Amino acid sequence: MTVLWITGPRAVGKSTVGWEVFTRLFAHTRAAYVDLAQITFAAPPLDVAAKGRRLDAVRRVYREAGAQHLVVTGEFENAPPEAKVCSLFAGRDDLVARLLLRGAGKGPPIPGDELRGLPEEDLRRLAVPTVVLDADLVVDTGGRAVGEIADEIVEWFFPDLGA
Repeated sequence: MTVLWITGPRAVGKSTVGWEVFTRLFAHTRAAYVDLAQITFAAPPLDVAAKGRRLDAVRRVYREAGAQHLVVTGEFENAPPEAKVCSLFAGRDDLVARLLLRGAGKGPPIPGDELRGLPEEDLRRLAVPTVVLDADLVVDTGGRAVGEIADEIVEWFFPDLGA
């Protein structure tokens, strides 16, 4: 099973873009999607090893169900070595705007969203543009439509699908 790992800083659009990539793949092949934040949401927070075990279990189930591709969104520290990695990037101003929306509860409805209700000062402090330097592809999400970003990722990683 091919694992496409989409990573990046908070509020860069990992989940939104990842889901869109999954829908494009699913239209052509057996694909699956998992948001690491959703399968590792726990109190107290899980350590890296526990997150990895949960992801391994999900991968096993999807593989047994016949998935050929798995799109994973989440922190890069949990990526398996065979994963193809796409690092999403956005400038500080874009991240601040997205974080403020999520903090106000106006962003995507994410169960367990730890950003909802945080003070503006804390949200601004979380806006840290980062890039995974050894990623296979780096994509700037600033000022771009989700569909355009997803198309770029699918064309790069899955050029034979004709998506």
